[in-house]
Amino acid sequence: MRGQEQNLPELSLPPTVVAGHLRSCAEELAGALRGHERAATLDELAEVVTQLVAGQHALAHALAGLAGRVDVRNGALAAAATVDVEVVTEVLQAAACAVGCSAEALADAQPSFDCVRESAGPDTRV
Repeated sequence: MRGQEQNLPELSLPPTVVAGHLRSCAEELAGALRGHERAATLDELAEVVTQLVAGQHALAHALAGLAGRVDVRNGALAAAATVDVEVVTEVLQAAACAVGCSAEALADAQPSFDCVRESAGPDTRV
């Protein structure tokens, strides 16, 4: 896998490092939003929602890209059992679809979030 990581010119870091950073950031965000130590304004939370929608879309594309690489037509995977490759590909495609649907659902809720923000006031801290 290390050799393949070297063949991704659009990344300045190996995919494993980028994925690890994504996980760390998601864990930190989850902890910050679960905790009540520091309140955030509704404007700040609206921006978080906007960023999460964009992030989920990007994650859906990343999962679809993984599915495209792990494909039975990829000659590099000839030694692997076809059924296993198909299962992995199908799971990655389903995960990409699920994350994309989650992003769309969150985006669809944006107008309601905006109404809450406007009603309570954008500087309301929660």
